[in-house]
Amino acid sequence: MLKKPNNYENVQLNEDFIAIELGGHKGVIKNAEVYTSEFSGKTSLKVCVDTAKDDKQPEYFAELYKNDNRENKKWSSSAIRYVSLGDEENQVKQLKSFITAVENSNPGFTYDWNKDEKTQLKDKKIGLVFALEEYEDSEGKTKTARKLNQFRSIDKVDNVKIPKVKKLDGSLVEYEEYINNKPTNNDVVEIALDSEEMPF
Repeated sequence: MLKKPNNYENVQLNEDFIAIELGGHKGVIKNAEVYTSEFSGKTSLKVCVDTAKDDKQPEYFAELYKNDNRENKKWSSSAIRYVSLGDEENQVKQLKSFITAVENSNPGFTYDWNKDEKTQLKDKKIGLVFALEEYEDSEGKTKTARKLNQFRSIDKVDNVKIPKVKKLDGSLVEYEEYINNKPTNNDVVEIALDSEEMPF
């Protein structure tokens, strides 16, 4: 016999859930801070975002957070991206790409390397690009989540191409090819997947 869980009556379903659209969005930076991973020891700039009020899906992640019925609410990891910090060329390129996108999205703003990153970047406009990324669920099945993939200048997101899909093995496949060859519909969005405490 199926046992009824204690909190069955109190759990609310989100039947009207609409996934974030893949591709470009107008965004806003909610928080940015230097972060050192306790696992790898690597340092990065942790950037937390939301879609802008004038985006096609306005304040998407704030809405998700508001509708999160769990006792310990979490900010979606899909709206967090880590920008590598280091002196290697690819790391510097990634950081420069991010800073340039912020500067181009906010006329008159120039990043000051002598000031705190949090106060400078909070509430700045930025272009966001979302893509599919494979992950393995608790049952060992391959699923996909929609993740923040790139930063762009906000005026360049309207007709941006959907990025390649990142597969479990780290390889990248064109989005159209991936969708056409996908055996089952495994495009689910796990709101709780690697979500974090409210970072701002």
